[in-house]
Amino acid sequence: MNSKKEKGCIPALIFELKRFKLLKAFIRGKINPKGFWKSGGPASLKNIPYPKTIAEDWVIVKTVFCGICGSDMTELKLKGSLDNPIRSFISFPHIMGHEPVGIIESVGLNVKKFKKGDRVVINPWFSCIPRGILPICSRCSIGDFKHCQNFQKGKIPVGMHLGVTRGYGGFSPYFSVHESQCFLIPEKISFEQAVLADPFSVSFHSLLMLNPNPNSQILVYGLGILGLLTIYCLKNIFRVKHIIGIGRYQFQKDLAIKLGADHVFLSSGDLLIEEIAAYNNVELYTPKKGFKWALDGVSGIVDTIASAETFEIGERIICTQGKLVFLGVSTPKRFENSLHYFKEIEVIGSNAFGIEIFRDKSLHAFQHYLNFLSEGLIDPQMLITHKFPLTAYKDAFEALANKSESHAVKILFHFSND
Repeated sequence: MNSKKEKGCIPALIFELKRFKLLKAFIRGKINPKGFWKSGGPASLKNIPYPKTIAEDWVIVKTVFCGICGSDMTELKLKGSLDNPIRSFISFPHIMGHEPVGIIESVGLNVKKFKKGDRVVINPWFSCIPRGILPICSRCSIGDFKHCQNFQKGKIPVGMHLGVTRGYGGFSPYFSVHESQCFLIPEKISFEQAVLADPFSVSFHSLLMLNPNPNSQILVYGLGILGLLTIYCLKNIFRVKHIIGIGRYQFQKDLAIKLGADHVFLSSGDLLIEEIAAYNNVELYTPKKGFKWALDGVSGIVDTIASAETFEIGERIICTQGKLVFLGVSTPKRFENSLHYFKEIEVIGSNAFGIEIFRDKSLHAFQHYLNFLSEGLIDPQMLITHKFPLTAYKDAFEALANKSESHAVKILFHFSND
């Protein structure tokens, strides 16, 4: 980035799909995780033009905070597989970041619901309406914006949402979106509370798919931001009485207990299976090769990691005919999954959020979240552990990559001098 700000330009964190930059980051990252975001790699801070509205129903937002998502770290660490079909809905180079909150800076002539100065949290999905496509597709018509049939069409480049669409992202002090993507932040709700709308909604949607019985025992696998929010949501929104978790670090265990978990396990492999079986007093079977397993176990699992290991262990500790919902994204790898059919386990993928029906109310997940905050049912801002200016992006990524020392949960970029 130039030391002197160019006239009419703003800084943004850009990810470029250039072979030599990717190779350099891959080699350096194998030596030290810091190498993935060192200078000369695919991620860099650059000056870009001040955003424009592509239609009169768009707004420009001044960013206050933007959360760093696990998917951002997956991209930075080059963990995506080359044959991942979802790459069809990504365009490069793109401004990273899809969890922003901010203040409306300007509005188009046809914007009806918002005005300059309104505080908003942004639904990142670039579905039919933001793309200017009418009539809207069958998926958007039922509020399933994450499965829009037009991510490759319309007035903006190919892309599912902010952060993976060329020219649009939240790791920048200003960005533009359609007014339908904005949700007004109520006066008594802070930006810190509102910025967690996206990860909370991801967890909330996964639990709607799980549909837990309040008297069932639910296991949350992985205690990053999604896992901790899932525990919090299970306890305070779904009123589930029996919650256990699996994490890596003592600080995660302490937070999970505080948020409502009854017990948290920090082990792995056969030891983990033995500890959970002993906790639930169920019989274990020992095959000649591989991990132990049980016919009985936890009622349901929310897997926020979705690696080969977590899938395999999950299927060994869940009850027969149990339900496993996964919302994590990990590189595919073979694992032994015979128990999937033998125990008649229902395995369901959970992707983001949209219009959700909860207690007979059909609202966007963000609106449910803002209502929960307003009603005093939840306040998860304790999970925000770090804030960095965009210029310190390398320090922010290092903190997330080294949780054992940083104790990071949710890290934000901040764009305000206040």
